[in-house]
Formats: sequence, C-alpha cells, structure tokens
Amino acid sequence: MEEMYVGRVLTVAQIQAFLQAVLPELTVFEWSMMVGEDEPMVFDSTNATHIFFETTTSEVPHFPQHLAIYRTPHEDWEARSLWLGQGLSATYAVAVLVPFTHPEQPLDPYYDIIFQNGSSYLADDSQTDFGEPDAKPVRILGAYDLPPATFDASGNLIEAR
Repeated sequence: MEEMYVGRVLTVAQIQAFLQAVLPELTVFEWSMMVGEDEPMVFDSTNATHIFFETTTSEVPHFPQHLAIYRTPHEDWEARSLWLGQGLSATYAVAVLVPFTHPEQPLDPYYDIIFQNGSSYLADDSQTDFGEPDAKPVRILGAYDLPPATFDASGNLIEAR
C-alpha cells in the first residue's frame, strides 16, 4: 500500500486520472473500503491488474487529504510511494507529504518527504500532534535529493540508482 497526504483536497476524478495515466496497464477504481462502502461492481479482486484507492480526511496539519492506494506490487512500495507523490505534486501543483524511511536513521518513524514546487524536502513530524486543533505543522528540515527511480506501466520498479 502506498500512502500520502495532499496539501489540498483533490477530486476522485483527478486522482483516478493521475493514477490511470502513470499506471496504464492497471485498472484503477475508487473504493472507500475503510468506511464500509460496497465493492465497486466491476472491481475483480482476483484480477491482479485491478487496484483501488481511497481518500479520507487527514489529521496532518496543512495536508487535509489522505490518499491510500491498494493492490499495487508488494515490492518497492516506499520508492513507488515517493514516485507517485512526486508525480501527483507535479501534475496538480500541490504539496504532497509521503512518509519516509531515512537511510541513515531507519528506525526513526518521524521522517517524511514533502514535494512542493518541483522540489523534494526532508521533513520531521515528531513535534506534530496529529488531529489536535493547535498542532504544529510538519517541520521542513531542508532540500533532499532522492535517488531516481523508474517504474513500468504496472508499477514495478525498472531502475533505481
């Protein structure tokens, strides 16, 4: 599963169009499974090319929408999350926060990458009380270059440097 937090609420149509464009060999469905919505009629859980996403209200300050994408390949999920977050940010000119495992501090759960205006930034959410009305925003630590990664039309990693 890939997940990210979006700086403004995007429509279901925008998200579906983006995912279908970058993963054209997959069929993308919107399904709010976590809130108990019935499975889409044409969704086939036995078909490996059927994936789905859901959006919910986020508790991350300045990122009102949570996006979760399900049934993508299990391997390379974090690199794919970053790739999708970067693409979503560029496509809709919106800030996107993606949880991140820092290679030098892999046990620290408080790192994120924020994509904004074509750049990527390392961020720290350790001081953010999610869901609290007066929560501090996620703190940007500075620019952060990610290793490039390329994925195929089904979401499989082709190349990482």
